[in-house]
Amino acid sequence: MDHGPSRSAACGILPDRGTNPCPLHRQDTVANLSSGPEPPFFKDLMTPLIPNTVDRAPVGTTFGDVLQPANPQYRVGEVVEVTFVGANPKNSAENRTHQTFLTVEKYEATSATWKIMHNDASWETRFYWHKGLLGHSNATIQWHIPDTAQPGTYRIRYFGHNRKQDFLKPAVILSFESTPSTFDVVTTW
Repeated sequence: MDHGPSRSAACGILPDRGTNPCPLHRQDTVANLSSGPEPPFFKDLMTPLIPNTVDRAPVGTTFGDVLQPANPQYRVGEVVEVTFVGANPKNSAENRTHQTFLTVEKYEATSATWKIMHNDASWETRFYWHKGLLGHSNATIQWHIPDTAQPGTYRIRYFGHNRKQDFLKPAVILSFESTPSTFDVVTTW
């Protein structure tokens, strides 16, 4: 069915008694549609994609160790990037100890506390998982500093879960978190 100036006029002029030539403008068509299938749960969706393998940190490191730290200072509009010894993010879907993979936090000097400014649901953040060999992997977190960011001291935190399995024992999932060094955001040099 083609749409054009003549067709659109016909759809708007004719009363709808089931004879309107424009099926998009018939009444009650949406109410008569079936709801369709339910979307799969996240866990069910992830299960077939990535096999359950044991995570391993490289010798001399632990999960969450910083491989590439943030620079000491950034300007608004730049990108902060930190790389960690990571674990399969699927493990976090199976064990919901943390509700996010990352936070960007700003230090509030007046209260001497850290305030969460962004998490993995924020448009300004990115979480990349890099799968390696033999259960090794890295996680890279980026924060694209928005124009609205206030100057101050910030940090990026990483939350994850690693799968551990000893010989002839069932696998266990252990949570970890990492808080690397802080960095400053300035508006001008």
